[in-house]
Amino acid sequence: MASVTQEQFNLFHSIDRRLYARFVVNLGRDPAESMQVMALWLWLERVGHDQFLVKRMLSLPDTIINGLADEAVMCLNCVEHDQFPFSLDGVSNDIPLIQSIMLKIEVSLRFFHMNRLTVIREVTKIVNDICARAFKDIYQKVLEDKAYNLTGGDGFGNVEKRMGEGQMMQPVPTPTAMPRPAPALLNVELSELLSHINLTGTEEEKEVPQDDRTIFLTFSKGYPISENEVRDFFTGKYGDCIDAVYMQEVVHPEEQVLFARLVVRSVTTIDAVLNGQNKAKFTINGKHVWARKYVRKHPKSPSQTPSASLPTSPASAATYP
Repeated sequence: MASVTQEQFNLFHSIDRRLYARFVVNLGRDPAESMQVMALWLWLERVGHDQFLVKRMLSLPDTIINGLADEAVMCLNCVEHDQFPFSLDGVSNDIPLIQSIMLKIEVSLRFFHMNRLTVIREVTKIVNDICARAFKDIYQKVLEDKAYNLTGGDGFGNVEKRMGEGQMMQPVPTPTAMPRPAPALLNVELSELLSHINLTGTEEEKEVPQDDRTIFLTFSKGYPISENEVRDFFTGKYGDCIDAVYMQEVVHPEEQVLFARLVVRSVTTIDAVLNGQNKAKFTINGKHVWARKYVRKHPKSPSQTPSASLPTSPASAATYP
């Protein structure tokens, strides 16, 4: 049986490569840590019977993807401890972004900790068998970029060696604010490598009609809310997810706006906002706001409306009772 060439292997994992490139290029995340994060996503695809998980993530804005990666690092840190490292009185054990993107199974930090040995074993295996090979060229080019200034100085070979010497997985460092390299600082070789990879996911987003990316918001009478309050709240909670906000048009300035349409960049953001429910309730600066999926109301066509000009002869009546 002929062995799979590197080109064929890269092609098969092209979607995974695009997401990894967004982690390490767009977001400037640590390349070695990002391999473990990618391995966790690939494992979740398998255990969750969801082959389009990574593909859906590509349609998300960078801020949401970065938040998902941070939560994945929390999960990887969690499985490194024998005892559950979070308490109800301490660090929150919630991973809302990961929970919102998983369609078929429920996950939490406790889920990962309860399955810690399986997670460690499977993530390490995926790193060695898939990630180390599929992302090797991207990994090396990022390290070669002098503007990236990766701390620690680990080369790619050291990562492979470290992952294969009896130790199942190295502890993942807690995510810290790293300087993000400007696109202009990427060397020419890396730019050429990534020129064939869609790093933004904008093509997928443009295919989704605006109505399908719209949330309908209603406000309580007597508690006015401004457009800026809506924008600040949802941006602060879900990142750079807003495409547009359309507030109700009022005739008089003193009239209160009672509803608005919030257009988001990705359908997945709607899932995160509604959290699997038909409606969601939020409090913005002490004022209640209800959110639901927007459904455009189509006016009835003339053929559906009774008309006085329709024939009323017996023949017509017999044909159209």
